[in-house]
Amino acid sequence: MNSGPKPDGLSVLGPALRPRAHETPDREFIRFPHGTAWSFAETLAEAERCAAGLHRLGVAPGDRVLVWLPNGPDILRVWFGANLLGAVYVPVNTAYRGRLLEYVIGNADAAVAVVHADLAPRLSEVRTGPLRRVVILGGEADLPAGLEAIGPDSLDARSPHSEPWPTPSPWDLQSIVYTSGTTGPSKGVLSSYFHLASMALCGRDMVTAEDRRLVNLPLFHAGGMLGVYGMLLKGGSVALVDSF
Repeated sequence: MNSGPKPDGLSVLGPALRPRAHETPDREFIRFPHGTAWSFAETLAEAERCAAGLHRLGVAPGDRVLVWLPNGPDILRVWFGANLLGAVYVPVNTAYRGRLLEYVIGNADAAVAVVHADLAPRLSEVRTGPLRRVVILGGEADLPAGLEAIGPDSLDARSPHSEPWPTPSPWDLQSIVYTSGTTGPSKGVLSSYFHLASMALCGRDMVTAEDRRLVNLPLFHAGGMLGVYGMLLKGGSVALVDSF
């Protein structure tokens, strides 16, 4: 019977990703549509640049970062960058709008959001609560009064991060994922690194580092996150697509 992972530091993103990037830097980790791919070393570099950019926007360890993006390189970069910084990844369903969107924005209590330009106009339809700064990716968009629009270059910091990267504990908060299929407003599920790692690995003894997993579920959903995180912990690879 699979007893599952132990709550050690390797369930945390940084300690899980860095050895892969240093020991097998050229090994492909994630493949996107149209043939583009990141190795483990490239994945770490993308995440570290994003983490440094979020830090310069005022995000600190323990802060929540609202992420409203479709599947693709950007959402992976922001997820991994936020966690490398010790911040909490709070993805938002790309179908949300109106009262449900307003509820999630207020409940998440994030001051910084990263939003795709195609989704940004919906922010004008709701109260945006604690949000103050919004990084717009994938084009240009107008924002309602009270929100500062930030360009995509802010998440591509090329100068070195001047401070040591934090190392969260396995039981620290990794993400808040909002449920689907419930009555009333979606519930924000608080997930630790160890929770995510346990769900990603338990019952998957047959998966090895030689395997590649197709991830077609969205990365605002636990199903998609588990596919990516499980293959990171296994040292395998992922094919990430928009949908099935």
